[in-house]
Amino acid sequence: MKHYDSIENIKYDQSLLGEEVWAFNKLDGQNFCVKYSPKTKEFPCFGSRKCIVGEGDEMFGGAIDYFKSNNFAQILRNIVDQNRGKKGVFNGVDEITFFFEWYGPKSFAGFHSLGDTLRLAIIDVFLKKKGYLEPGVYWKLFKDSGIEVPDLIYRGKLTRDFVKEIQENDWTREDSKYPNVKEGVVVKRSTLSKGQRLLKTKIKTSWWLSELQKRYTPEECKLLE
Repeated sequence: MKHYDSIENIKYDQSLLGEEVWAFNKLDGQNFCVKYSPKTKEFPCFGSRKCIVGEGDEMFGGAIDYFKSNNFAQILRNIVDQNRGKKGVFNGVDEITFFFEWYGPKSFAGFHSLGDTLRLAIIDVFLKKKGYLEPGVYWKLFKDSGIEVPDLIYRGKLTRDFVKEIQENDWTREDSKYPNVKEGVVVKRSTLSKGQRLLKTKIKTSWWLSELQKRYTPEECKLLE
């Protein structure tokens, strides 16, 4: 089963500067994935960032229940079926992995608060042997699908000015330019690069990094940031 790739912070990889990109709100939760077979129209397994999980899983049992009770399976089947024609994006694909963020209003650094209301938002889609969906295709297919998607924050050339705006964004201020951006944004290249790779980077806000340092040790911060 395909698990989600790690995304490098722009502090360490600035290769996307100057490229045409889409930037989405980085939801602060846990990665959850669902494998789908277009041939059988079944979802044979669910997973976390590193392993397969089941309905009894303490961390992700709620995510599986949310997926099933909100009719996500049928919504995704319909989207795939409607786009499997000769020129469709899912034509000839025999395995798809849908990636979600499992999060709530009080989630922080991938950890949840007891009693918080958690939900799933679809963040990426991977096609076996074809790579990730380009952001424009992803946005068109899912923004009005009935499944939550992260807010689209920016579209255009990735500039140092935009990077600085996100890093300095403080959602708690009344004059915040991006009041929904707490942790930061995930930036994706508009088109696939060689080898069917979708280049990505993440930009974290100073507010979030400051909160992280208040709650965790320096060693823990390095792992979580």
